[in-house]
Amino acid sequence: MPFRLIKEVRDLKRFSEILGVLFEEGFDTIIHDIRLLGRVPVAKRVTSKLRKREERSHEEKLRRTLERLGPTFVKFGQMLSVRPDLLPKSYIRELEKLQDQVPPFPYEQARKTVEKELGRPLESIFSSFEKKPIASASISQVHRAVLRSGEKVAVKVQRPGIIKTMASDIDLMMYFARLLQKNFPKIRQYEPVRIVEEFESWTQKELDFKLEAKNAVRFGHNFADDPTVKIPKVFLELSTVKVLVTEFIDGVQLYDLEGIRKMGADFGKVLENGFNAVLRQVFEFGFFHADPHPGNIIVLKNGAVAFVDFGIIGHFDERLKNQAIDAMSGIVSQDADFVVDTLLEMGMDGDVDKGALRDEIKQIIDPLKYLSLHEEKLSSAVEDIINVAMEHHIRIPASFVLFGKTMVTLEGIALKYDPDFPIIEKARPYIERLVMKRYAPKEQLKGMMTEARRYKKFFQQLPDKATRAMETLERGKVDIHLEDTDISRLSREIEISSSRIAYGLVIAGLLVASSYLIQVEKGPFVYGIPLIAFATFFSAAVLGFLLLISILNDRYG
Repeated sequence: MPFRLIKEVRDLKRFSEILGVLFEEGFDTIIHDIRLLGRVPVAKRVTSKLRKREERSHEEKLRRTLERLGPTFVKFGQMLSVRPDLLPKSYIRELEKLQDQVPPFPYEQARKTVEKELGRPLESIFSSFEKKPIASASISQVHRAVLRSGEKVAVKVQRPGIIKTMASDIDLMMYFARLLQKNFPKIRQYEPVRIVEEFESWTQKELDFKLEAKNAVRFGHNFADDPTVKIPKVFLELSTVKVLVTEFIDGVQLYDLEGIRKMGADFGKVLENGFNAVLRQVFEFGFFHADPHPGNIIVLKNGAVAFVDFGIIGHFDERLKNQAIDAMSGIVSQDADFVVDTLLEMGMDGDVDKGALRDEIKQIIDPLKYLSLHEEKLSSAVEDIINVAMEHHIRIPASFVLFGKTMVTLEGIALKYDPDFPIIEKARPYIERLVMKRYAPKEQLKGMMTEARRYKKFFQQLPDKATRAMETLERGKVDIHLEDTDISRLSREIEISSSRIAYGLVIAGLLVASSYLIQVEKGPFVYGIPLIAFATFFSAAVLGFLLLISILNDRYG
């Protein structure tokens, strides 16, 4: 073990420190089972035996351990706190208490980093640069400054040495994860190695301020036409991997209720603006702020809200965005069957008892009909549905889980400041509009065109893929016996499907054309409709009728 340990662990001093903290916090049984008890100093073991330990839950012991081990482990705990697919709910609740607050690093180090990254003396870029940071966290701290142009900015500076520190800690996490996965069958099912790999990817993104700058620019573009939302301007020419310069937002952070009142902003309007902004992020753009705690939302004098800190972002592709809309539509309308069907679309591992799943979801969403926000929260329903789905072996995408956590945070803010904020009533009309938009002719045509492209690509690639498959089987000396009638039937079905897709596209094109031609004001007219529009629509109807007859004949004929 000692030789293998030296080979696999580069920082033995930090390794011993981590082991000592784990032992002191009551994880001695685990240390014994992974055969590392001998690495804990004898003095620490004796002292621990003599000292009476406080009775704490496993959840609290884990949180305290992560806090004592420092910034990397606190970040790890925060990632776990937004992943109910990885940890039981009781652990999630405890890890949500983790605070990413560390003392600031000296101004001289900040100055040195800025000058090295931007390649110029500080005074040539800024007319003033406050030495005392206005915010400090494990990865960075923020200084207020003024550019030579007179623009007020916030300068985010990466903590010196944090990349090396976190890389070293993640190496040690990986070592412990491998031991846990090897020695504990119950822990193995959670795949600790994969979790650490996910965390490594997460931190690499957070440590790249260029990526955060791109996220902020995209947010700014999305909300360019919305006066109720402010996204700080990014100075890309002054932003690097370790330095990020953005417009300084002069306002009051959302948690400062007294400050908001003094400013004279309408708090009800502020909540509504913030809620609408998050709905647009999730359901309209599919690109949302996944860490909207009160410190990251700033209230302006006119009641508008500004979002800052774009390090943690959630993404929905078109499919997941539509599934999220359907899920929320089912929840706000208390339609358990619709919610179940949407969850099953997201994916499942093995068989799912649909009836049992429906009953559990019905128990969650039915109370939303008559309970107020402080009695039954929409976000709690979303979170409970995610948990129930995972218990039934439905694979919930990580982005959807992040969306659930965003809803919890947002509604928690509303509940704190206005217990009667009608979040379901606010959400319902917005979701209904999105559903109606999806079924508009233009969106349906776009969907059909996308599907047609997919089918076209599939049929184009089918001969080559089939040939490669046959060659592979031949090389493996696998005998295949197919009746000629089977091949003929398959060929005929492919040909019929291709024809129907083509018919469908023609019908869709005729319907769209007729909707435009109906606006033509020149005659002749039939029943008050321009003849050309009437003829186009009639042709589409005839083709649609023939297509329907063909399908019915195949199915029942």
